[in-house]
Amino acid sequence: MKAIHIVAIIAISFIAGMFGGTFSERVFANPKAEAKIHEQIIARGFFLVDENKKTRAGMSFDPTGQPVIYVKDKNGAVRAYMACEKGGPLVALNNSREEMSAYMEADGDGSCSMGLMGAKEKARLTIVYKPNKGPMLGMFDENNISKAFMMVARGKPSISLLQDDKKPAITMLWGPNRGALLGFWNSRNEAKAGFGLMNDKPLLFAYRPDDTGLLFNIQRDGRPALGLLTEGRPEWSATGTVPQMPALDGILDQVLR
Repeated sequence: MKAIHIVAIIAISFIAGMFGGTFSERVFANPKAEAKIHEQIIARGFFLVDENKKTRAGMSFDPTGQPVIYVKDKNGAVRAYMACEKGGPLVALNNSREEMSAYMEADGDGSCSMGLMGAKEKARLTIVYKPNKGPMLGMFDENNISKAFMMVARGKPSISLLQDDKKPAITMLWGPNRGALLGFWNSRNEAKAGFGLMNDKPLLFAYRPDDTGLLFNIQRDGRPALGLLTEGRPEWSATGTVPQMPALDGILDQVLR
């Protein structure tokens, strides 16, 4: 009987050693170059955890069913993520409060945008492009109100500085076959002063109210013209025709006597 027990113990030890060695080899063996690599891994999500078993990065789906890749800091706040939303892809960088600080996105219609955000995710600087319209650079104050922008719309560049109510204060425009204009606007969104080159001819005006004030331009025949207007009607005007008059030195002598 004792011999039978000894044989059984030896057999069990042999079998355990054989399977235990195989199991240990699979679990503790180092990866080898010739090891087989799976070409496809199918899963609903992948998560990376640190030494404290806290999720630090992952790839999964958001509540709307869109795929997302994200990275968290040591406090668990999402600091960066890339997602495919309904309109198109989005890349965002967050601060420690998980408020968006910078973003870049593209829509299905070909338009795209990027921006820098201030406190409470209020935009401070944005760059936007829309097909058939052109690019635009916008700058905003602390209350997310547009204060300045530069754009190129259908080949026409412009720069604008805005008032508190989003009305223009100073504008600089250029148009093909027309010329360039620097304009100044009042609080009622009315252009009151300007200087430019229209059709390659200089132009200067200062109005208060509309079409009432000073106008200087170059006429079609090339002569300069200066006028004082009231609602568009000239009260006084002068053209480039020089009248007969004594020399300027003689006039000054008479005035200074």
